[in-house]
Amino acid sequence: MRMGAVYTAFFLFAFALPFETGVFAQEQGEPAEMQIKASVKAAPKKPPGTSRKKARVRAPTRRSGGVLAKHLEMAVLVDAQSRSLEAQFRAISARYATANSITPGSPYVEGLQRNSAAGNLRNFNETELEVGMPLWLPGQRDAFAGTVTTGLVEVEERLALRRLEVAGVLRDAWWTAQRAAREVSVARNRVATARDIGADMTRRVELGDAAQTDALLAKNETLAAETELAQSEGAVKVARATYAGLTGGAQPDGKLESVRPPIDIEEHPALRAPVAALARARAQAELVDATPIPSPEIGIFGRQEHNDQYSTDPSQQISDQRTDATTVGVRIRIPLPTAGRNEPRRAEALAEMDRATAEYERAKLVVLAEIKAAHASLAAAQRAAKLANSRLTVANDQFELSRKAFKLGEISAFDLYRVRQIQLEAQRMEANAEINVGVAISRLNQAQGYAP
Repeated sequence: MRMGAVYTAFFLFAFALPFETGVFAQEQGEPAEMQIKASVKAAPKKPPGTSRKKARVRAPTRRSGGVLAKHLEMAVLVDAQSRSLEAQFRAISARYATANSITPGSPYVEGLQRNSAAGNLRNFNETELEVGMPLWLPGQRDAFAGTVTTGLVEVEERLALRRLEVAGVLRDAWWTAQRAAREVSVARNRVATARDIGADMTRRVELGDAAQTDALLAKNETLAAETELAQSEGAVKVARATYAGLTGGAQPDGKLESVRPPIDIEEHPALRAPVAALARARAQAELVDATPIPSPEIGIFGRQEHNDQYSTDPSQQISDQRTDATTVGVRIRIPLPTAGRNEPRRAEALAEMDRATAEYERAKLVVLAEIKAAHASLAAAQRAAKLANSRLTVANDQFELSRKAFKLGEISAFDLYRVRQIQLEAQRMEANAEINVGVAISRLNQAQGYAP
């Protein structure tokens, strides 16, 4: 075999290697993507229709159209951590290319060229060419594919948990804006009433039915009401701007949400995420067990040698003698397992499983406590709202009677404004109590893991 034949054989082998990779996925008449899916293990609790090309996560309950659902979609789109998780999802998905490959690493081409520099050989020339690739260990490919699948499921669950976290931030910002709007409403009512009483007081002073001190008292109340209104209007602008920053421009207008039905505690995103992390850690432990050594390597090589040599036999005429040889062979490299390599990897995998288990147990305790506290908070807020509404009714009746008594000269202006302050306090309490009910509903939905 001459050098040209050796080169031709190696080039054909190198050309056929990537072609064989593509044919491997098509040999059953199925697309490559189907072969990838068939080669990996089924993920625990993964819905049948979930695609690994898109980071679509499932919610613990049905998503409903509404203000919060629409605004939450907008908030997730501009959330940096959600986008980072989506990018991580795509990065892990790319590892399916390795799981679908016939080799765990890259094939290689190696060459050698040597020429003599001194000695009794003239024109010595050695050329060697080798091609090879690393090999999958038994069970290693399936174990690697399992880490990819479980890794994708974990990212999906972390996306669902992040969506719930964004919903919690959005709910808090919503109710901050609603509370500020209610405070503006109370402040405007205070200004209108103060101006009405002030005009009546000024008229009574002009008619001589009231002292100048009563007019000053009315003016002081009007200025205090206008100051409170200005502060409240500034606060509501800030709250609305903050909400718009979270959603990318949407404003907190409309009705937010009602109490959602309870869900299975195991479907809570805060519990699904550590469960997925545990499955991924278990898959990593299986990969460690399936990879006791680095990947073996196999290669095919060819060597061609030739040189010119003097004949030193005294009985013969001095002449050059040419020698040449062509060699073809196989090289195999198999590393040996050692405790120094494998024990740290196995311990790290087991530690990750322990961490995920502890995180799940802790999250379950926290979720149960939050749901219990949210139920108690909602019951207390609803009870307080009823009492605050009853108090406001009494305060309104008391103020109307006081105004009539003031016009009849039965009470002084100071007594009228003291009753007015009681009514204002009742209005603020009623407004806060109503907002607190909405906040308690949102916190209950949040504690139950509901992100529309």
